[in-house]
Amino acid sequence: MNDELIPVLIVGAGPVGLATAYVLGRHGVRSVVCDQFDDINPHPRAHVVNTRSMELLRLWGVYDEIIADAVDLNCGLSFVWKHTVAGEEFGRIDLADAPAEHLARRLGSSPVTVGSCAQDRVQRRLLEAVYRQGMAEVRYGTRVTAVRDLGDSVDVRVETREGEERFGAGYVVAADGASGKIRRGLGIEIEGVPEFGHLINVYFHADLSRWADRDPALLFWVLNTACPGVFIRMGGDRWTFHLEYDPARESVADYTAQRCADLIRSGIGAPDLDVDVRSVGTWTLGASTARQYRKGRIFLAGDAAHRFPPTGGLGMNTGLVDADNLGWKLAAVIGGWASETLLDTYESERRPIAVANAESSITNAVKMADAGIGPNTLDMAARLESGDPAVAAAERKRLAESVPAQRPHFDYLELEIGYVYGVGCPSETQADPLTVAVTGGRLPHAWIDRDGFTISTHDLLMPGFTLITGPDGAVWAAALAEIDTDVPIHACVPGRDFEVTVPGLCGIPHDGAILVRPDGHVAWRAEGLSTKPVRDLSAALDAACCGATHSVS
Repeated sequence: MNDELIPVLIVGAGPVGLATAYVLGRHGVRSVVCDQFDDINPHPRAHVVNTRSMELLRLWGVYDEIIADAVDLNCGLSFVWKHTVAGEEFGRIDLADAPAEHLARRLGSSPVTVGSCAQDRVQRRLLEAVYRQGMAEVRYGTRVTAVRDLGDSVDVRVETREGEERFGAGYVVAADGASGKIRRGLGIEIEGVPEFGHLINVYFHADLSRWADRDPALLFWVLNTACPGVFIRMGGDRWTFHLEYDPARESVADYTAQRCADLIRSGIGAPDLDVDVRSVGTWTLGASTARQYRKGRIFLAGDAAHRFPPTGGLGMNTGLVDADNLGWKLAAVIGGWASETLLDTYESERRPIAVANAESSITNAVKMADAGIGPNTLDMAARLESGDPAVAAAERKRLAESVPAQRPHFDYLELEIGYVYGVGCPSETQADPLTVAVTGGRLPHAWIDRDGFTISTHDLLMPGFTLITGPDGAVWAAALAEIDTDVPIHACVPGRDFEVTVPGLCGIPHDGAILVRPDGHVAWRAEGLSTKPVRDLSAALDAACCGATHSVS
């Protein structure tokens, strides 16, 4: 047994595991990441990188690399329904066609925008960032076989090619995916919607430029009786094709490379197309959330804690925010500047978000049936192909009317960045959390000037807490200087540390202030000056570091 205690051992080197390691490293905490596989799985799975994830990737220094790897934005804003990729179009959603007010709100709410970048490439960039940081050891080919909470540490057993090893860890983060065994080993149950669909996922390379360059869509939903499914652009000649199958009648082994290539050619509408099938996998439509995110010193994150239908692309994105939320809290406790009770807020904050995201994903999946994606796909395709012109025309008309109703599936800004910890959904707050710094909400984005450069309010945040005052709130910064604390914290005062380009920055009162947590969420808000600013700010900081209920001064 290795006698050295690992501060945090992370199970799984997927995006969530690597993000957790990186966040811990930002706060000076070392970790070891164990992954049973030998390298990153090249089979693309998730691809949507939403606004909040892009903000985090920007903070972590890999945003430019993700953009370089992502599908061109001109291709990432359109979703089309067709008979085949080369054939007749039935309907289309173009996010750039939204009302001007909506576009302005989306573009003005963040320094970044959504992207489509294959999960394997997101992982690669995160892995490179972890290596550059030098705070984590990533051990591939290392399967965690057992974890046992000893009260003051966790006993971890692993298997490698060289044999078995044992480690002692301060904490364990299980980011081992939906099929991981740690959650079940802990006896943590799940709740949600039973499985309601099974799909084959084919990863292939092919030159589709003849059609895809002329029609720069991200997703091609093909509705026909031969091979209905969806083609997803992964960048360059990389594509995936998803189609339903019945596991009671078939297995993934039945989908040979030759069969998949033939299906792809049929779906494209190009019988002579050169198709290179790289891998074939399966995935299941369903939604489940762990009843507990924590058991002692062991935590669940990402798909190990929640699983959604892909309708909305919320899986990986929810997991990345899990990593950011849990990472700073573990670092704070390990660093001795926060109470152990802070760790309980990981579940109380993140689980409601997972439940809400699951509900949204299920709603999207149900609504997609109206647009031909679901259990009635073949019936709808048959009507579209009907020899009766009246039947075919009626189905085309119905489909053309139902496609626009799917827009929320692809454009859900409030779900991405508008959630408020301790409250629930944005509609329950009195202020707009996208523009006003509400307690529990994410710090709104606004452009400001610092040292002659235009930056985002997000760029004011450093590892630790950040106090941002109103233009007449310098007394709060002075009070911070008088507080004797080990908590890493710095103050930012308009006119002293940055210049405000528009009045009413983030809704912070002129003589008020906000306290922003390391994950960018507002822990406390002062509506004006206090007669005892040192006492009030100190109490707010203490509450934020022990996970107490959010309070407003």
